Amino acid sequence: MFDIALQRELAEVVGKSFTFTDIESIGSDLFKSYSTHRLEQTPDHVSISPLKAARRLVKESAENNKLKELFSVVIQLDGNFLNGRFVEVQGLENLLYRLCKTGLYFDFKRHRFVNYNQDKDVLVNWGALKDGKEYPIVVASVDICGNSQLVKKHKPKVMEKVYYELWEFLQQKLGLYDGRIWSWAGDGGILAFRENGDITVGVTCCLEILLSLPVFNLQPKKPISDDIVLRIGMDSGKVKFYGDTGRIVSDVINYAAHLEKSGTEPFGLSVSDTVYKSLPASMKRVFKTEHEFEGRTAHSLVYDCQSAFK
Repeated sequence: MFDIALQRELAEVVGKSFTFTDIESIGSDLFKSYSTHRLEQTPDHVSISPLKAARRLVKESAENNKLKELFSVVIQLDGNFLNGRFVEVQGLENLLYRLCKTGLYFDFKRHRFVNYNQDKDVLVNWGALKDGKEYPIVVASVDICGNSQLVKKHKPKVMEKVYYELWEFLQQKLGLYDGRIWSWAGDGGILAFRENGDITVGVTCCLEILLSLPVFNLQPKKPISDDIVLRIGMDSGKVKFYGDTGRIVSDVINYAAHLEKSGTEPFGLSVSDTVYKSLPASMKRVFKTEHEFEGRTAHSLVYDCQSAFK
């Protein structure tokens, strides 16, 4: 479970986030008698770098079956004090994300690791985000155009089946790009992607959703013959996360939702200036329209690929 690459990443995180004295304190919590100098056979008066000390601590923990305990200590020290110093564990989100992919994630509410084999790809926090902490997130607001008219025509019970099929369709696409559904109200909702230095992943996913929508509309299991038409608005930035995603209040989410509802045409995808600036030139070219929206510059595309099937 804790492979060499994961151990190496843990050592890097500990070495960057803690002082030598901190690492000695953590080691003393895990072992009855702990001394990096003794283990490294180095005289006490010789300085040892935090990174070297971290590597030795990870090595000792691995050899004594205490890696899970070390992970737990490091995770719980984030945002707390150690040796009179406030601790911010650098790179913790990516470390937890990598750990999550092995089938193990840290439950912040119960303060312990949990093994799981199912649904690890739909955890709203990717097994990595901590309640009350801000993270760079790419947000997409998705909405069914003309939903009210469809409900009047087909009745709510029929449309509920349509919503379920659409939700399944979106989950399949999100699975390809490691996206999450943070909220869903039948006719639309909020999708989220870890920014992780690459905004193009979220944009690519939303483009694929729009471009493959005609195939969804052709499916015989769809309860109505009318086409489902979507529009999507996107923004990115720091979002304060909560596992109960209904509690999340964010300017990023608000802008994406407003842009989708008031600044995007049916069959359209609109992105904020923040998202657009991060796209490669090849992707920027597909956004043909530039317009001002709520004091910012937005970029939009409309691609009615439904017409190809008519």
